[in-house]
Amino acid sequence: MKLAEQKVWDVLIIGGGPAGLSAATVLARSRRSVAIIDEGRQRNLRSHGLHNYITRDGILPADFLDLVHEEIKQYPVSFFQGRALSVTRSEDQFSVSCADGNNFISKRLLLATGVSDQIPEVAGMKELWGKSIFHCPFCDGFECKEQHVGLYAQQLNGYGMALALKHIARKLTLFTDGGTYLRLAQKQKLEQQGIEVITKRIRKLLLDKGQLQGLELEDGRTVDCTALFTHHGISTNRSLLDQLGCRSTKKGAAITNRHQQTNVDGVYVAGDASIDMHFVVVAAAEGVKAAVAIHNDLLEKQYAEVLKYR
Repeated sequence: MKLAEQKVWDVLIIGGGPAGLSAATVLARSRRSVAIIDEGRQRNLRSHGLHNYITRDGILPADFLDLVHEEIKQYPVSFFQGRALSVTRSEDQFSVSCADGNNFISKRLLLATGVSDQIPEVAGMKELWGKSIFHCPFCDGFECKEQHVGLYAQQLNGYGMALALKHIARKLTLFTDGGTYLRLAQKQKLEQQGIEVITKRIRKLLLDKGQLQGLELEDGRTVDCTALFTHHGISTNRSLLDQLGCRSTKKGAAITNRHQQTNVDGVYVAGDASIDMHFVVVAAAEGVKAAVAIHNDLLEKQYAEVLKYR
């Protein structure tokens, strides 16, 4: 493992997904010293393909990252594999400590730590995650357009997502796994749209050669289903955000301005950990916005004047 040089970086980026990599490219091209700390646990790595990103539609997430890493080799960006555990801010610098004992110091900090999906505790769910089980209709709905699609929504109301999926799928069934949150008007609307609602508890998913075939209910009944979406919530990877005192929404996303700046001076957030939509293309764009803001911020600090060309 590469050891961190004892130096003060212009920018330290935590997270090597689309947001972090886009920011690193812009900053390196602006002749900033940049280091990226990445665990290699991007949210979409198990996905069968990345979508809604022009010129890269359908590419495997791992292949997408390989392409970016190959492109970024021409710039002086330093990569460190590891997990950032703690961060402190002192005057105009940040100190980050990693699980492997590495320590980094930087003038500015970009957190691109993303989110983690809350995978339901149903037998077979983890095995099929990203293969036959998905969380985003925009990302994976088109590939399921001629299938009988299920929607698992146990702790969150699945009404709205059910209607969205019905627009895509040949047939849709909503599984609440014991949840009784639907209001009468919602039940009636779903029935009008031909959406069956099954409230019985789910015993397990039925698999064949690594693909979903259906669901088995607690009463022994089986329901055929070849794709399943979940509406079960996410959690923001916000340990470092909390340590720094960054403000967040009730759902845990970091609150930023249009330059991706947080309420903590020198701290920026881009990607799924921020308040915008969770798309790869959006994350990449936020990384670019953050990089430009960081570069200009450092220039203003260096020359002690407000630049006029933003």
